[in-house]
Amino acid sequence: MARRHIIVLASCGVLAGCSFGAPVSNFAFPKLPRVTIPDIHLMGVPLYGEKPSVPLTATTPYQLSSAERDVVRSAVTRSFPGTAALSFYPLRSGLTADGRVSVCGMVLTRGADGAADDRLFRGDLVRQPAPGSFSVRQISGANAATIEVYGDCQKQGLA
Repeated sequence: MARRHIIVLASCGVLAGCSFGAPVSNFAFPKLPRVTIPDIHLMGVPLYGEKPSVPLTATTPYQLSSAERDVVRSAVTRSFPGTAALSFYPLRSGLTADGRVSVCGMVLTRGADGAADDRLFRGDLVRQPAPGSFSVRQISGANAATIEVYGDCQKQGLA
């Protein structure tokens, strides 16, 4: 009786095309085309925040005097006329090759409604005549994107 069951199973397997070995597929797997990534040369392409007319170079460390810090804070404060309160984070400064002092920093602005916002800024301090004059070049959220101001400060070694 057991023999009859084995013969029936074997004949069903043969008729159905099954085998007891490894399964074999008649479907050929499609070969995907080989993809090559083109070479991209970024030399000469301005990076984000890089302006062709404003070359920024690394600066040497420079410590602002208290009078120079006051000049910087005064100029930045004038750049935020509708702000109820301003508080400054530590300023980073460096001396450029042409004798100017580049200053980067962050200021916390608080509006009349109580909303607070951190803003990055970058500018140049001309030291003569003492204590000098400061011109704000970029303020994040006003005339430049935050990443642009940070990138320019980083190029000068002030981030």
